[in-house]
Amino acid sequence: MTDLRATLERTLGDTYSIERELHGGAMSRVFVVMDRQHGREVVVKVLAAEVAAGVSAERFRREIQIAARLQHPHIVPVLSSGETGGAPFYTMPFVEGESLRARLARVGELPVEEAVRILREVASALSYAHKQGVVHRDIKPDNIMISNDFALVTDFGVSKAMSESAATPQISTLTGLGVALGTPAYMSPEQAAADPASDHRTDIYAFGVMAYEMLTGSLPFAGRSTQAMLAAHAVSKPEAVDRRRPGIPRALAALVMRCLEKRPADRPQSASELLQILDDPTIHDRRRGGAAVGGWKNPRTLVAAAVAAIVVAGTLAVASRQREQPRDVARELNSVAVLPLVNVGGDAKDEYFSDGMTDELANALGKLPGLRVASRTSAYAFKGKSDLDVGEIGRKLRVQAILEGTVRRSGDQLRVGAQLTSVSDGLSLWSDTYQRTTSDIFSVQDDIARSIAGALKLKLSGNAGELSSSSRGTESLAAYDSYLRGRYFWNRRGASNLQRALEYFEESIRRDPSFARAHAALALTHALLPEYTDHPPPDGLGKTRAAALRALTLDSTLAEAHTALGLALVHAWDFKAGDLAYRKAIALDSRYPTAHQWYGELLYHTGRIDSSLVEIRRALELDPLAPIFPVALGYALMLAGQFEQALAEFAKAEEIAPGLDITRQLVAQAHLQGGQVEKGVQEMEAAVRQDSTTLLTKGKLCHAYGVAGRRADAEKLLTEIRARGAREPASSLTLAICELGLGNRSAALAAMESAVRNHELAVFTAFSPLLDKTWESLRGDPRWNGILRGANLADYSVKKANNRCPPTTRSAAVKISPRTSSAPSGEAFPRPRCRIRHRGR
Repeated sequence: MTDLRATLERTLGDTYSIERELHGGAMSRVFVVMDRQHGREVVVKVLAAEVAAGVSAERFRREIQIAARLQHPHIVPVLSSGETGGAPFYTMPFVEGESLRARLARVGELPVEEAVRILREVASALSYAHKQGVVHRDIKPDNIMISNDFALVTDFGVSKAMSESAATPQISTLTGLGVALGTPAYMSPEQAAADPASDHRTDIYAFGVMAYEMLTGSLPFAGRSTQAMLAAHAVSKPEAVDRRRPGIPRALAALVMRCLEKRPADRPQSASELLQILDDPTIHDRRRGGAAVGGWKNPRTLVAAAVAAIVVAGTLAVASRQREQPRDVARELNSVAVLPLVNVGGDAKDEYFSDGMTDELANALGKLPGLRVASRTSAYAFKGKSDLDVGEIGRKLRVQAILEGTVRRSGDQLRVGAQLTSVSDGLSLWSDTYQRTTSDIFSVQDDIARSIAGALKLKLSGNAGELSSSSRGTESLAAYDSYLRGRYFWNRRGASNLQRALEYFEESIRRDPSFARAHAALALTHALLPEYTDHPPPDGLGKTRAAALRALTLDSTLAEAHTALGLALVHAWDFKAGDLAYRKAIALDSRYPTAHQWYGELLYHTGRIDSSLVEIRRALELDPLAPIFPVALGYALMLAGQFEQALAEFAKAEEIAPGLDITRQLVAQAHLQGGQVEKGVQEMEAAVRQDSTTLLTKGKLCHAYGVAGRRADAEKLLTEIRARGAREPASSLTLAICELGLGNRSAALAAMESAVRNHELAVFTAFSPLLDKTWESLRGDPRWNGILRGANLADYSVKKANNRCPPTTRSAAVKISPRTSSAPSGEAFPRPRCRIRHRGR
């Protein structure tokens, strides 16, 4: 920051002195400079270094020269341009006043007379510029200054200069770049589609959107996600402006709606036509119809424009237009969801990049103190759903603001558009577009995070203010790109996707061996893979542990690495060490839902069901739309004997992600253990139809048949299980539950002893030994106690007692001492007999 300021001072010379720096957004740095010779303040905008690197200074200068020729009383002119430290800059007068965006935020809809006056002055500026061959391309309230009650359009020609000056020849035009310049809420259909034939009529469409907002206080398609808004601009007819605000003069309402026509040919064909209509006296008449819309010609003398020219001739300014927001609203916003950025590049292979950008933005925002960021899984539940409005999304994610946007890559060129919207009223809090090279991806993410912090009035302090590539763990773009590709496949789960994720994470580590996050991601992938394949690699646990420890050696603050290490330790049945790892992860990042979920599962495996429910509910609170958390909570409730509540959670999981195998299997188990045996059998049969190859699923059906007394069906499956068992994973556990369903206790115990000797992961992932009611008839048998010792649960077995009696009894402030009896004939899940002693107070 200091280097650029010093360089700029040397470039400007003694005639100018820099007074202060303003917030310049992502594309430029903005300084207020005193012109000593003329005694006036001037604004100097210097392209950000990342932007300047992809821009031809000579082409930029030529385009700015064209814009500098615009001399009109309602246009803030460009005074000069140059280059400093390799970065182009341009100067303009400093305008005292407020932006139209700030005024709308302050007062809402404008009086008709004031709206017409401002629209007329903007139309006058557009008419003049269009006749000079200059199209603005980004008309919106942010780019309209109100100074001494006169409207001034800023940044004319800047968008054109940016696109035409791209350093790479093949992207020197809008068509080659493949980019829709502008802001999504105000984009014409042809602009959003990056139509090379788009012309000055795209400004007329944006003019209509702005007019609609000025008259109604809201956008035509307010409250929609970016992709939904772009789709609406292309195909949806907005609600008539005079229905939103009855009493608007019919001629004015008709003009606004004509500007919003989808086809350019159906709009007013020039800004001069807009002026003619706005000059018609009937534009103010609330009683008469829209005859004036046809273009009644009665141009008035531009008295107001002449006065404006005199006023503006002194000192003009642009300072206060920088994305002003209503302070009383922004101060209250402390939660945000980052919706999946839309890949608008046309190459589906870039989906990993837009998803990765989304995740990294959420990660960066999560570091801001005082800001709660909705979890990734919940946010991604809305990917591709353009029919939902921002209000509905915000309510489901329990946030106050939504960040959404688009990503386009063309070669090494990168364009990111982002918009922050308030959930309560659908108004835009902030928006910006970033045109950079892919080598500047880190700075784009940081700029967006800082801008949102500013829009939400969050204070950056300490480490949160130091957003930089170092926080991402690598300076290598190649390593980072491989990491993003790996995350893309990791998030899709499944054996094949996880295998591809492994390959990309390993590639990332080869490119930068010190990239701690890649090591942590590798550890998480190794940890999860055994749960998604029938044939897990034999050294998976060792690789998980090695990758997690390497990540922690490089960066001991990574919650993901501690969580992966915790799962590796749990899979190794080292529960005490796993407990410590999970608690360390939660201490480092209390908002990481996976750490809470996995810790909650460890707690119920070791008999601490009440604490388990707390942790899993915390995960669900952090990530309400991830299906795995209600599944985990439902199973924990089953272990607590709360079967109806468990079924309710499974129903939520099914609603979020229909058709998950594990959900249907757990529903079957809940019915069986809750006494609804026939329903349980029906659900398990459906589960086998859904997954007819996994041996463990058939073992569960065998058990259900045995409980239901259908011995012939169960024994038929038992024969198949024995035949396949020698070459299948989880074969001993599968055999154990099948034998148990048939009442063959000794055979079940023998098979379970084999499962423990073989260290089958399903010993814990299928039926938790301490609390799952499936094993109730075996508890108390000395061989079962040996099984618990073999599974490293002996230290925890005495703690399970308070979790095996009815929860309604426990909640009545009593102390329970269970005395389990042998199962009577025909009762698959015997109920423990409880001796109740009142707890002293």
